[in-house]
Amino acid sequence: MQTKKHKIFIIAGEASGDVYGGQIARQILSQTDAEIRGWGGKEMASVGVNISKYYSELAFMGFLEVIKNLGAIRKNLKKCWKEIEVFNPDAVVCIDFPGFNMRIAKRSKAAGFNTYQVICPQIWAWKGSRIKALRRDYNAVFPALPFEDEILKKGGVNSQSLGHPILDTFEELKFEKRPHQIALLPGSRIQELKKMLPLFVSLGMEFKELDFVIAGAPGRKISDYSLATEAGFKVEFGKTREILGTSVAAIVTSGTATLEASLLGTKQVIAYKTGAFNYAVAKAVVKINRIGLPNLISGRDIVPELIQGDCTVKNLSLKLNEILDSETQISEIARLRKMLGKIGASNRIANYIIRNSLSSLNQDKLP
Repeated sequence: MQTKKHKIFIIAGEASGDVYGGQIARQILSQTDAEIRGWGGKEMASVGVNISKYYSELAFMGFLEVIKNLGAIRKNLKKCWKEIEVFNPDAVVCIDFPGFNMRIAKRSKAAGFNTYQVICPQIWAWKGSRIKALRRDYNAVFPALPFEDEILKKGGVNSQSLGHPILDTFEELKFEKRPHQIALLPGSRIQELKKMLPLFVSLGMEFKELDFVIAGAPGRKISDYSLATEAGFKVEFGKTREILGTSVAAIVTSGTATLEASLLGTKQVIAYKTGAFNYAVAKAVVKINRIGLPNLISGRDIVPELIQGDCTVKNLSLKLNEILDSETQISEIARLRKMLGKIGASNRIANYIIRNSLSSLNQDKLP
């Protein structure tokens, strides 16, 4: 009698989620013969995941952009769910991307599929009511930030705090600093580039003695950075961590890259600007005063943040000079790194999914 082949469906809607999905899929495939399909990117595809839709087609940022693209979002939700139904997986693994993934998870769990969430939605910042859905719609949630586990457990969620998968990608990275190089990360979405590139270009013009390098985001084209290239700025793709690691300082537009910069030992300024409508709505609903992951994790302002009205060329210039003249951030990084726990989160998450969803496997062979 032929045994049923185990199947897993992974959904990652952003570049960082694609990296984590690739790591988890690699660990699962190293221990099983499971078939893995999903929505994601090149990292997941490179380890053997059959990708039917790439995340570059999915991400809409900001309240206004989401409203404008509701039709496309609904169409993608319908398409994704249809693929899951036809595939009939043993497990559905959702990675970050909560606006989309939590809707899929609701249907997935109700249909009887084992459903998991890697990277917890930021219920401590806004939409705290989501904790009810996390309790109802997931077999387990794998929070990445150290303080999230207690919040989830208090809400009755099966929280499995197994560490941050980002650490697994830094294990062997070592770079030599280039004394005059400054990394610029203006974001990955086109809306972010439109807001941040003009500021970064103007800033670069004020520091002729420094070498500014822009890290091109996955899914973007060189033409998206035409404002910068026409002004003589270097834009390099596929080298984000190398650019961050070799730079003495960086200016980063929020997101996972703020944590990456700190883990690479690079001083940074967090700079973020969005449309007036998006900012007004965010101010009304968000319960926190910090946006950078290093600051949120440490509970202190170890990295300067310039948000919305404070995000001006003048302020960026002042803060860049300040961090170049100080080593305070560097002394905080070791403490931050320790708070994130041990490497190996991807393997631990993969093993949990295997043990709890691929039940016919030989459990004794798992570490």
